[in-house]
Amino acid sequence: MRGVLLLAAAGSLWGLNGLYVQVLTNAGLGALSITFVRYLFALLVLAPALSAASAQAHRNILAMRPQHVACCVGMGLVSNALGGIFSAHAIARIGVSTTTVLLYTAPVFGCLMSWRLYGERMNVQKACSIACNFIGVVLVVAAGGGLAGGGLAADGVAAGLAYGFAYSLVAILSKPVAGICHPLAVVYYGALTVVAALAVPALGTSELVCVLSPAPLVASLLYGGVSAVVANLLYQWGMTCGVETSQVPVITSVEVAVSACVGMLLLGEPCSPAKLVGIALVLGSIVLMNAHAKPGEAHGVRFLPTADQLRLAYTSSSDLGAAVADLRRRREDAIVRS
Repeated sequence: MRGVLLLAAAGSLWGLNGLYVQVLTNAGLGALSITFVRYLFALLVLAPALSAASAQAHRNILAMRPQHVACCVGMGLVSNALGGIFSAHAIARIGVSTTTVLLYTAPVFGCLMSWRLYGERMNVQKACSIACNFIGVVLVVAAGGGLAGGGLAADGVAAGLAYGFAYSLVAILSKPVAGICHPLAVVYYGALTVVAALAVPALGTSELVCVLSPAPLVASLLYGGVSAVVANLLYQWGMTCGVETSQVPVITSVEVAVSACVGMLLLGEPCSPAKLVGIALVLGSIVLMNAHAKPGEAHGVRFLPTADQLRLAYTSSSDLGAAVADLRRRREDAIVRS
């Protein structure tokens, strides 16, 4: 239950992203500048947190193996940088709720990639889920006026779908570091990658001056501190609490409901029965795809840390003893579920 609550809290905080992006867009910032500002403020928030965590752990939590740093850099480039640019552009063009619905095509992309690249079986349940997701997306787009009718910008819809594809790669890139590296270190390297990659093009524009106004400054702080740091930490910690991997996208899909409420109630986005049905179909497709999960799919079974990983994560003997006891309990629970 603790993992479920942490993941649901992360999804709820991500659901507020559209509000911050809309404030920054209205202030005159483009998609690239918004992404750069977000992770620049995230680094400012992370600095004291990293110092406190390193002091508590009696070691430098940023000391990671090269392959783990490479995974964090990959997540920073794919999910944070490209995903952030696609997300900001899509929100500016087609609105908050529609962009978030397109984001949750990510499980479908993941299923299709696993089917074609890794030979995973495509059964009737998965096929029905993909069809349900597709119909839901079509309804949401049609409710906004459609592409042919000029109601929604085609580039905005394409950016939203690209955002969903980039998001689908996060699970693949985060597997090697989940439960091994400190969550703060993972978030830090991802944010640092974005700032380093986008510094030159972002500073080459005159848009960053707009952040000095009160409303954009507060939005940037919340977008970087709350969304990029707090929500990602909640997600990382939730993933280590034994929640089944297949249930994670179902739990975090609360983001769709939160963003829909923000868009319709706070930003004045149109609400129609077709749009509500489309949102329900997208959420239903995620539940259908992850229904009847196998016991072996539990996060605690597939990604149990080894003894060496535990020694890297825990320094004192009391912490290590508690970790071993928790590992033994999770093994026993997994056996009982199987």
